[in-house]
Amino acid sequence: MNYWTPITPISNKLRLLDHLGNDLSEDQKRHFKSFENHLIDVYKEGNLIFVYRGESIKGLQKKLFLNYEEYTKARLYERLFIVGDKARYFFMDKANSNDRGWLTSINDCSAATFEFIFGRIANVLSTPNLEPRIQQSCSSRFLNYFCDSSNCEKFIATIEATTQHREQDGLKLRDYYLYFLHVAGSAGVRKETMLVSTSLSAEISEDKFTDRNSKHSLVLYGFIPQPYHNFIVSPWLASEYHRIASEKEMPTYQPFGLFPEQLEISVKGALFSCFLTGVKQVEDDGFVVNPYIFATKDFGQASQSGIPVEQDNFITSVLAHGSRIKKRVCHN
Repeated sequence: MNYWTPITPISNKLRLLDHLGNDLSEDQKRHFKSFENHLIDVYKEGNLIFVYRGESIKGLQKKLFLNYEEYTKARLYERLFIVGDKARYFFMDKANSNDRGWLTSINDCSAATFEFIFGRIANVLSTPNLEPRIQQSCSSRFLNYFCDSSNCEKFIATIEATTQHREQDGLKLRDYYLYFLHVAGSAGVRKETMLVSTSLSAEISEDKFTDRNSKHSLVLYGFIPQPYHNFIVSPWLASEYHRIASEKEMPTYQPFGLFPEQLEISVKGALFSCFLTGVKQVEDDGFVVNPYIFATKDFGQASQSGIPVEQDNFITSVLAHGSRIKKRVCHN
C-alpha cells in the first residue's frame, strides 16, 4: 500500500485566523508560512510526518469544559493550544475509570493488562461484522492463538519475561497489540487506551471522521518527529513493534490493522499542543493557527522536539475555569 500523501501548504488553501477568529496580520502570515515551509522540508527529508484528526467543537467542549456556561470558541482554542486533544493520561473519561485493574497508567504492563488485551483480541476475532477484515489481515496462527483461551497464560508469561529482560520491549509489545485493538474500533478497545487516533491523510480525517455538513466540524493538523516509536504506535511505520513481536515468536498481524485504508497513526498519550500547527474549521475553510508558533524562533528545534508552549498560566486559564484536566501537562 502506498501511504505517501502529497503535502500542500495550509497557507495556500485556507484562510489563516487567530484563536479569536480574526485574520492574521501580514507579519504573522509570513512567520507561519516560514515555519510551515520548514516543516515541509523536514518532512521531505523523512524526519517527520504530518498527522490529522477529525474532531468537533462539541467533542472538544466536552473534554475541555466541566461548566459549559464557561464555553466560548476563543476559550476552547486557548485551552486546546495549551493541553492538546484527548490527553487521557491527564483526565479521566469517567469518575471511577482509575479504579479498574488494567491499563491504570500510561506505562502499565501488569498481568491484568495483558489478560485484558488477550480477551479483547479474542472478542474482535469473534465479531461477525469484522470477519472479512479479519480474514484479510490475520494469519491462521494469529486466529488460532487468540481464539484458544488456554494460550492466555503463555501470552502473559512471554511478555513478562520480555519485560524483565528489557522493560521497554514489554511496553512496545503491549502497544503493538493495543494498536490492533484500537484500529478495530468498539469491538476492540477505545476509552481504556492512552492512544489517540490520527491519520496520515487530511482528506480521510475530514471525509470519514467529521460531519462535513455540520458547522461544528474540525480537523486538527499536527506533526510527529523522528524517532517515531517515541511518539506513535503504528507497526507499518514504526517497524520496531512488529520486529520485537516476531523475535519473541509471538503471533503477528498485517501491520496496517483491520482498516488499512484509514492510514491510522495512533499517537501515545495525547495529540499534545506542542505538535499542533492548528485547526481547520470545515464549514468556512478557516485555519486557526497555534498561537505559540508566532513566538517560536528556532524552527529546527521545534521540528525535532515540538513547539514551545507557554504554560505558566495553566492553572488560571484551564483549571480555574472548569476544565476536565486533572494534572498539569508538561512538555520537556
